[in-house]
Amino acid sequence: MLLGATFVVVRASSPLVAIVALGVVGYGVALVFLLFSAPDLAMTQFAIETLSVILLVLVLLKLPRYKAFSTISERFRDALVALSGGAVTTILVIAVTASERKSKIADYFAENSFILAKGRNVVNVILVDFRGFDTLGEITVLSAAAIGVYALIKLQVERQ
Repeated sequence: MLLGATFVVVRASSPLVAIVALGVVGYGVALVFLLFSAPDLAMTQFAIETLSVILLVLVLLKLPRYKAFSTISERFRDALVALSGGAVTTILVIAVTASERKSKIADYFAENSFILAKGRNVVNVILVDFRGFDTLGEITVLSAAAIGVYALIKLQVERQ
């Protein structure tokens, strides 16, 4: 399902079809999180994916129609910039992951995740129990941003 939807995103002739297929990819990733016992990540992914698809569709409705497509030289330039950015990011990720760093708090979470929070999945315990208010804060910020975007769109509609 994920590979098929990814193929549709890349090959879609309509932006709306691409957005829907992108949503299918996001929901598929959330299902993978559920299958691997990460319900907190799945809930976050479902929420973000729903918000993203709605915002992309709203933005798509406001965009003007294409008047002219880019030239070959512009596409080549854009591809060069994209490949350069990807190469720099890849080099940085390889450099960061190659260095050995010992976390000072990893042992604490590994030892206390089951004792204090009764959870065997350390990542889930950290996100839900040890950092629950932080996760709630992140969701609150995303909700406030969504309300702000909705208010701006509504303001623009009222002006017209």
